[in-house]
Amino acid sequence: MKTGNIYFMQVPRDVWNYELSNKALVLYFWLNELEQRYTNKKTTYFFRSDEDLANDLHWNIKTVKEAKSELKKTDLISCGYVNWWMDEEHTKKSKRRVTSYRLK
Repeated sequence: MKTGNIYFMQVPRDVWNYELSNKALVLYFWLNELEQRYTNKKTTYFFRSDEDLANDLHWNIKTVKEAKSELKKTDLISCGYVNWWMDEEHTKKSKRRVTSYRLK
């Protein structure tokens, strides 16, 4: 856990300064929850594919992409795309890519 708080979600107040749709807000809150789970003081980012987010939230992929593009227009999140190594020699990367997220 990033902050060590297991009972409450810590969300920055800046989220209310943007005119975000309900879907973008729900996605941001879910990404915040995942950040609390998968980051710590040394690691400030985490990985999640659009398919995984769609399964988590019971949405279709189009809805996830729309909400994610709305969040990208703000400075609340920053995204990057990564592939991972498929072999020990680090010569072949995966065809599937996942998104890395870093929240404000």
